[in-house]
Amino acid sequence: MKTNILFLSALISANCLSAQVNETVSMTAGYANDNYYTLEDGNEVSIARDNWDLAFASNSLGGASSTVRINGGMGTNCWLYNNDITQWASLDTTNFNWSANQLVNSDASWTTGAFENTTPASAFDLGWGTYSLVTHTVEGDKIFILKLANGAYKKLIINSLISGVFSFQYADLNGANPVTSSLTKSDYLDKNFGYYSLQNDQTIDRDPLSDSWDILFTKYVTDLGGGTYYPVTGVLANRGVSVAQVNNVGNVNTVSYSNQSFDSTNISVLGYDWKSYSFGSGSYVITDSLVYFVGTTSGDVFKIIFTAFGGSANGDFIFTKEKVYTVSVAEAKEKTKILDVYPNPASENLNITFAGGAEQTLLSIYDVSGKEVFQKQINNIGLNQENIDVSNLDKGIYILMLTTENSNSSKKIIIQ
Repeated sequence: MKTNILFLSALISANCLSAQVNETVSMTAGYANDNYYTLEDGNEVSIARDNWDLAFASNSLGGASSTVRINGGMGTNCWLYNNDITQWASLDTTNFNWSANQLVNSDASWTTGAFENTTPASAFDLGWGTYSLVTHTVEGDKIFILKLANGAYKKLIINSLISGVFSFQYADLNGANPVTSSLTKSDYLDKNFGYYSLQNDQTIDRDPLSDSWDILFTKYVTDLGGGTYYPVTGVLANRGVSVAQVNNVGNVNTVSYSNQSFDSTNISVLGYDWKSYSFGSGSYVITDSLVYFVGTTSGDVFKIIFTAFGGSANGDFIFTKEKVYTVSVAEAKEKTKILDVYPNPASENLNITFAGGAEQTLLSIYDVSGKEVFQKQINNIGLNQENIDVSNLDKGIYILMLTTENSNSSKKIIIQ
């Protein structure tokens, strides 16, 4: 469910801090590359999109995250075959209902990949496997079918996630060419994902550092409704980055970011629908009177206006950007607000994204009896992220609270 975060009066006093800049980010012809882009300096890291099939959550996505995504933008498809891994050797697709069992990545959250996009059988069903309260591991209990971008079909079981190591096995549908492999989260420190190519039977280190980029120009699959999944080319936000979309703007040059509704939970607010294809002209048309404001994890806010799109001929995204707000000491007396907490429930690490309006902020965790079980002093303002170790806390319900001299913000968390 989309959560809107209202940036209130703390933003009103900010002044325009940079001139409007014209930018072009190119995925190249045929949308061959993913482009990780940093708003502050325009730095762009371009990486080939076709060298992976599966993406496994690494540390920056959450120490306990079990997310696994597919390369849907390149044509990788995923289906749930059944919930009985004993049928691995006897898999038979005769009369299999392909349309009813197709799974896709969420385009709203990095933490819901195709393998998690199922109807959970219990609170501990994490999609491809079930979390054990006894061993604190995830054990695989489902068989999946994959169609790779090269047209090959594979059957797959993600066997387990134990101590930060994903173990999995795959083979041709008839059992030929079996492979057992693994991917270790710690090999991809400070990155969102570690990648694997089933086509080449190898792990791949391809992401830039998580804190080095703000938005990603890429191709991904979206749900158009009614079970219709369609590949689109657009822009996704990094974890902790918040975006406000402002429609029907009378004057794009004077519209303010203050009192806009910033969303830090939906990664596709920028998305793809700021453009549409005109069959009459044979080119893309950009939506008029549409402005985006992007809040980075460092606390800055940029205004983005898309002005042109080159399509598959060159993969060019053309837009203007302008820094309209940056963190200052003057904000020290403004309110602090928790924006996002993930994963929740958590068992090892908890990531907290918050808008900090004070130089002295106290982060505390209380159990249901009101006893404080964790405390940390934070000396930052603006948009912030904190990662805390909760593995020593007993299982149960707690209250996370951020407190300043003038305000407090709280959220319920679950330790499992």
